[in-house]
Amino acid sequence: MSCILRISGASLDVGRLMASSSLAADNVWTKGEARAVGGTVHSTSGVSFVASEADFDEFDAQVVEASQFVVENLADISRLAAFPGVEYALLDFGVSMYEDSFTISCHLPPALVRIAASAGLGLAVSYYATSSEPQGES
Repeated sequence: MSCILRISGASLDVGRLMASSSLAADNVWTKGEARAVGGTVHSTSGVSFVASEADFDEFDAQVVEASQFVVENLADISRLAAFPGVEYALLDFGVSMYEDSFTISCHLPPALVRIAASAGLGLAVSYYATSSEPQGES
């Protein structure tokens, strides 16, 4: 899963948020709870949903799948993004960055920007350092 819809806030009541939604959560966390990585605690409460199952090397597929996810769930996502206590509501695209890469460019088409904005979502691209070649290349 490489594109995640993430919704969070410092004063967010994530239980009430989830009770108001029919979407299946991928991950739910609460403020003060230990994080899975890093030995710190969460500074916010929140929830994430899988918007695309496409791999880190399949950015174009992520865009298509995430766009469809938002279109199909627009009313629910809009309610979640506007829920009391929400500070961040965004689609986060995960992209591989290989050690020999000079630059990476990810195009977010206007249709995706429009539908995300209409739902109250921000857009992010997170780059993950990868030391090996993309699958299928040598």
